[in-house]
Amino acid sequence: MPLIDEITRLRDETLSSLDTIHNYYFHTKSAWRIVQQVVRKGNKFTIRNRATGSIVDETELSGLAQAYVTGLLASATFQHFVSVLERFVSDFLSLWLTEYPNSLSGKELKFKTVLDATDKNKIVATVVEKELLELAYQRISDWFLYLEKIAQLGCPISDQIERLTEIKASRDVLVHNNGIVNSVYVGKSMGRARFVDGDKLVLPEDYHRDSWELIKQVVKDVSNAAIKKLEK
Repeated sequence: MPLIDEITRLRDETLSSLDTIHNYYFHTKSAWRIVQQVVRKGNKFTIRNRATGSIVDETELSGLAQAYVTGLLASATFQHFVSVLERFVSDFLSLWLTEYPNSLSGKELKFKTVLDATDKNKIVATVVEKELLELAYQRISDWFLYLEKIAQLGCPISDQIERLTEIKASRDVLVHNNGIVNSVYVGKSMGRARFVDGDKLVLPEDYHRDSWELIKQVVKDVSNAAIKKLEK
């Protein structure tokens, strides 16, 4: 498949994934609101989780709704937004490097790897995979510096990169530090930190939506800039 078609497919699939995640967030939040409405109308019920042994009645479940939505639901979907962005950047770089491998000409391989390769494409794929694995451990700002170096697309802009850096730092706090802000988060946030060391990280609804919108916009900008460049 031509690179322009691959990038178009990647863009469309990524945007669809982001929409699906946000729909899940919105629909689940709406479902909890319906539960609260049902309870307010005087309906009585009990729910038992046989796995954990917990038993809640309608009043307790209604009270849990807000914490579930602003806590677990917001956190899970926010983390998923960032994971989709990471996958998009990795897949985009893989496509671009595979099509234009000259930027990797200075890389070295063990001679055995070359001998074991069935053809040149296999060698290129091995070098690309190794390059992306090394890049994965760097900061998100470095990812986009690398993207600009090899593709020269002019996007995302610095403001977007700084905001994405804070978003990813927030995700890392949720995943690796149980939601408690530390100095690593502050250092990674490029002056955009929303909290200080020791704070409990929260995800207000407007921040949750802004993060989703920014990631979608960056996916569109990068993809469309690449498509426009390839059309020339």
